[in-house]
Parts: sequence; C-alpha cells; structure tokens
Amino acid sequence: MLPSLIQLKNLSFGAIKIWPRPLEELQQSLEEPFDFSGVMMGEAVGVNNVGNAGESNTFVVKLRIMIANEQGKKAPYDVEIEAVGLFEINKAVKKEFCLEMAEINGAAILYGAIRDQVLSLTSRCIHGPLMLPTVNFLDRRKQPAGAVPAK
Repeated sequence: MLPSLIQLKNLSFGAIKIWPRPLEELQQSLEEPFDFSGVMMGEAVGVNNVGNAGESNTFVVKLRIMIANEQGKKAPYDVEIEAVGLFEINKAVKKEFCLEMAEINGAAILYGAIRDQVLSLTSRCIHGPLMLPTVNFLDRRKQPAGAVPAK
C-alpha cells in the first residue's frame, strides 16, 4: 500500500439536512435496501486554490449532495449535505494537473465521507438506514481534443 498523491488534511460538514418522506409517498418496501434507480440526485462541486493561484498545492474542495425528491422516484429521505475538505497534493504532481486532481479525487473522498454520515444518521431514523449509491467523478475529467469519453 502506498500513500496517495492527494492527502485530506481536514474535513468538516457545512450543512446536514436529512428529512424522512411520508410513508405513503414511498414506492418501495423498506424491508430491503433502497434501489436508487430513477432517483434524481443533485451535486455541486467547488474547488479553490489556497494561496497564490496556480502556485500552491493546497486546495479547498466543497461537495454538496442533494436529493430533493421533486422529480423521479422518491427516496425515503430528502437529503442536503455539504462536506468541505482541505487537500494537499504531492509536489511531484505537475501543476497543470493539480486542480483537476483536487476536483475529481477530492470530490470522491468527500463523497465517501458524506455516504458514511448519511448511513450513520439514517440508521436511527424512521425509514431505516440509507446508503447512497457508489459513484465516481470522472465525468469532470478534462478530455483532450478528439478523445472519446469512457462509457
């Protein structure tokens, strides 16, 4: 096992809202793990370089995950949660790749923390534990001209 080129130095939650939906609105039995197919999840990612832009290898990454249940399949909970992380990227990484690494890998790390927090908080809620689906943030990768995105 080797250390990652991106290190999480601090993690905090800027907002947490988890609200159970009315039982009559749910379209799936609560006896089995929730299937997220058809659920509309929103996300917002923000990245800021700390210090002199383009020179510092330290970034603040903010990830907000939302399940508003306004469209599509209804999840058992309305969710709005924001995690903020302070990340340091190894100096061996070329400067032109640092911002993208902070955005993609930082968001993935924060999403794992959000998933864990949602699972922990809902485990004591009326509809039972909710584990958010596994995702990746590779759609944020900058594609070279003419490259075909992975499917």
